Amino acid sequence: MTGKSSAQPERTGFRSPMFWGMVLVLVVIDLVTKSWAFASLDEREIRWVAGSWLGFQRLLNPGGVFGIAQGATTILTVIRVFAVGLLIWLAAKQALRNRRGVFTLGLLTAGAVGNLYDNLSAFTGWADPNGHVRDFVRFDLGPAPSWIPEQIWLFDPWPIFNFADSCITVGFLLLLTGLGRVEWPGSESEGRQGQESAA
Repeated sequence: MTGKSSAQPERTGFRSPMFWGMVLVLVVIDLVTKSWAFASLDEREIRWVAGSWLGFQRLLNPGGVFGIAQGATTILTVIRVFAVGLLIWLAAKQALRNRRGVFTLGLLTAGAVGNLYDNLSAFTGWADPNGHVRDFVRFDLGPAPSWIPEQIWLFDPWPIFNFADSCITVGFLLLLTGLGRVEWPGSESEGRQGQESAA
């Protein structure tokens, strides 16, 4: 026996080297790629790297993903600050052995921090003075095939995005499919983890 209640397992995800290592590396990749794109691409240039379906095109996004909440940069900044805090809090609630949960939260946190960095530039001058998010990856599959309604075809082109958006998308898909195995406080999985830790 460890002397700890089975309902209160040690929660060390916040101190996980994998979590903080992921956040650091992924945020650096995001910021470096954004800086490269905005330093090397002209304002209206599209630089194709794979046919005419994948390329780079710089864009300052004053809203959220898919162009939502255009012009609401300040509100989105506040939301992202709270999101980062919530994700770090959730990471602290993960058991050390829950690598998939820590991995998923690392992806989401890195993505949120990467875009929050751009938002905070409105106050710090780090990047865009208006705090708009820097996007640069263009994915374009052209017009919809004849058997797919144009209204649901999102790839002509797909909204321009960045590396941070990719981290958020992958993390969200892991959560949605259950592969992320994030332990929510008070959930049954947390109780089972506690019993395993006390055994």
